[in-house]
Amino acid sequence: MMPGWPHRYKVSDIVPRVGAVLVLALAAGACDSASPTSLVPTSPTLPTPVRLPVVQASFSPVPLEAKPQAGGAGAVTYEISATVTLRETAGVSAHLDSIDVTFLSPTGFSSSQRFDVSVDLAELSTATVPLIQVFEAATPIDSGVWRLAGAGRSGDGEAFSLASAEVPVVVRPVSAPAPPPVVAPDVTIAGAGDIAVCGSPGTEATARLLDRMPGTVFTLGDNVYPVATSQNFQRCYEPSWGRHKSRTRPAPGNHDWEEADTGVSYFTYFGVNAGPPGLGYYSFDLGAWHIVSLNSSVPSGAGSAQLEWLRADLAANSSACTLAYWHLPLFSSGPNGGSGHVRDIWRLLYERGADVVMNGHDHNYERFAPQDPDGRATARGIRAFIAGTGGAPLYWRRSYTPNSEVYENGTWGVLKLTLKSLGYDWEFVPAAGSGFRDAGSGTCVY
Repeated sequence: MMPGWPHRYKVSDIVPRVGAVLVLALAAGACDSASPTSLVPTSPTLPTPVRLPVVQASFSPVPLEAKPQAGGAGAVTYEISATVTLRETAGVSAHLDSIDVTFLSPTGFSSSQRFDVSVDLAELSTATVPLIQVFEAATPIDSGVWRLAGAGRSGDGEAFSLASAEVPVVVRPVSAPAPPPVVAPDVTIAGAGDIAVCGSPGTEATARLLDRMPGTVFTLGDNVYPVATSQNFQRCYEPSWGRHKSRTRPAPGNHDWEEADTGVSYFTYFGVNAGPPGLGYYSFDLGAWHIVSLNSSVPSGAGSAQLEWLRADLAANSSACTLAYWHLPLFSSGPNGGSGHVRDIWRLLYERGADVVMNGHDHNYERFAPQDPDGRATARGIRAFIAGTGGAPLYWRRSYTPNSEVYENGTWGVLKLTLKSLGYDWEFVPAAGSGFRDAGSGTCVY
């Protein structure tokens, strides 16, 4: 017994109790050493964030125009035609199922329409959708806005909404009559593209065709090969097509521009007939027609200086008939194929009622049925010609592009158009020795 203890214990009583405590302590330590994290709380597993597409819309033209149509019982029917450009900006693929548009006037009138669409957008890509809304108003309207919304699914099947957007709408007065068509004598315009190769029999053969044709001469680019230099113009172009330089209204091609000196020699050779130096696009009137020469070697997409110039030029045009020409085609069955970057030009020309487009680049002759900028045949569409037959070596056919009506790749020649007050005649005139010809007539969309 130990003195001073409040109770009396035997050593034999104390040792078993102490041993039990030690065993428990050691056992707890063993558990801790075997599972050092067993007492640390774990964080819950968080779900992976859902990434949704962000699709933004822009419009062409700006502002939109509501065109009055015939209406019943005093009402007025309006048509709004727009090209909507959709752009995915979040890096997530998307599929758009529907687009909703609403016209709102300051007086409180509104009209909505849903378009069922099927538009696929890859990450950070764009797509264009043409839309036409037709609605009837009990009384005339004078302005408004067009609001757009829509819905679709991401590539993973998640639902998303199109970013809302709106654009102003102007209304042509109901009483405003369409301007009367210009009446003028018939005129002739003839030419081709892909022209002067030193020593080519085709270059001189097509120049001789022009010797017998009155009127204006056009070129569809790639005026001289292999590149446009002052020396090549003098050696290869001047002795043949140069005989008609004073009446030639040219367009530049890639061999005149990006593969040469960005048009310096081209402008030096053709002078004022090539339009303002450094631009490569201009317009002029010929008979009853408005003629536009464009430059496919400089930007022509949304926001470009060339497209905005063209928009203003066409807005100021009162002619019932419009023809445009440049080098790179939007549609082609030749080996170079179509060039999608000129689609905005095509679309604007289509929206403004242009009638004829002429191009070169593929060294062959091809004629298309009237069509819209997306390649759909329509009676109110633009008829396109490719006439890369001025003298450069001819090309083989690569494909059969929809709406292609005639294709010839074994004949040099020039395309001749007779422009009338409300229509035109076309004729492909071959170089001497060829039996191929193509001819027909068309009316203007006005």
